[in-house]
Amino acid sequence: MLKEERLKFILQRVNTEGRAATNELKEELGVSEDTIRKDFQELSRTGKVIRVHGGVLRSEDTVVDFNVRAGHHASEKMILASRAAELLRDKHVLYIDSGTTNLRLAEAILPFFTGTCITNSPAIALQLCGCPGADVILLGGSLQKTTKVVMGSQAISQLAGLHIECSVIGVSSLSHKHGITLPLQEETYMKQAAIRQSKEIIV
Repeated sequence: MLKEERLKFILQRVNTEGRAATNELKEELGVSEDTIRKDFQELSRTGKVIRVHGGVLRSEDTVVDFNVRAGHHASEKMILASRAAELLRDKHVLYIDSGTTNLRLAEAILPFFTGTCITNSPAIALQLCGCPGADVILLGGSLQKTTKVVMGSQAISQLAGLHIECSVIGVSSLSHKHGITLPLQEETYMKQAAIRQSKEIIV
């Protein structure tokens, strides 16, 4: 595969999935790890991706619209949501973070959840309106229109006053060594605040 074809392939992967991993691309494209790293460096210099350990993330100016992401990997999201829902059956004070996988989770807990559910996602709050046993708290603040996420100091202050039994956090990528990574810095602050206030975390 030619260099320009590789760069296009990598960028398409990042824009679709939010990330691209060195090891995965090395196998898929049949090139060396060094070649992939050089491709990452070139894309990073143009601002199209953000380099992280083990790969790259989508940059802030290429964040994919919420409605577009909702249709990506639908079956995988349903599987994740179903597994996570089983872990929440005995929980009564939840924080469900924004994201299209967590939107599927909100749908999965509708039949059984009773208690309080806090979210920074208007879409998730609306989904939970169909849950008879749920009291829904939608955090206030600045709404990021593309991702449909409420962020900012107002929302973080609200979280700081809450005691959460379990938080379900959406991430762009996850590393055992480096933890959670995301393309939007301000969204990171929201997730950190939720984690601080939570007894348990599901990622």
